[in-house]
Amino acid sequence: MRTKQVRPEKTEYEFDLSISRNKDEMNKKEYLLFDFKTVKVFENFKYRINIEPKINLAKKEIEFNIEGLSAPLISLSSNGYAGYQYKLYDFTNTEYLLKLIKQRKVKYPFSIKVTNKGIKVTKRSSKKFVNVLT
Repeated sequence: MRTKQVRPEKTEYEFDLSISRNKDEMNKKEYLLFDFKTVKVFENFKYRINIEPKINLAKKEIEFNIEGLSAPLISLSSNGYAGYQYKLYDFTNTEYLLKLIKQRKVKYPFSIKVTNKGIKVTKRSSKKFVNVLT
């Protein structure tokens, strides 16, 4: 008799991206925090998301190439989400093109508007890969 194979639940998105406006108290400067985390919880290790950022403030473009996951350097096991954080200093209150790229191939374009009151997603990608939250 064969046992039934257990498959993970299918999720609507692979990653959540929370964008927030914060202040660095040491440098007295504001920054935008791009906080990536996986939707899936890992049971044995807290993996790290490998992301290659490419920022062009003159063209108002913010690009993140999501390359995959890497295992932690510490041998102690712990569970949790895989994550990555990026702090963007020297931003201005304007609209940015946010490009999320999956392994240098598929592009997911978003537009975000940064104001004194907060951050708003003005255009979402039609493809579901990353859920952008503000």
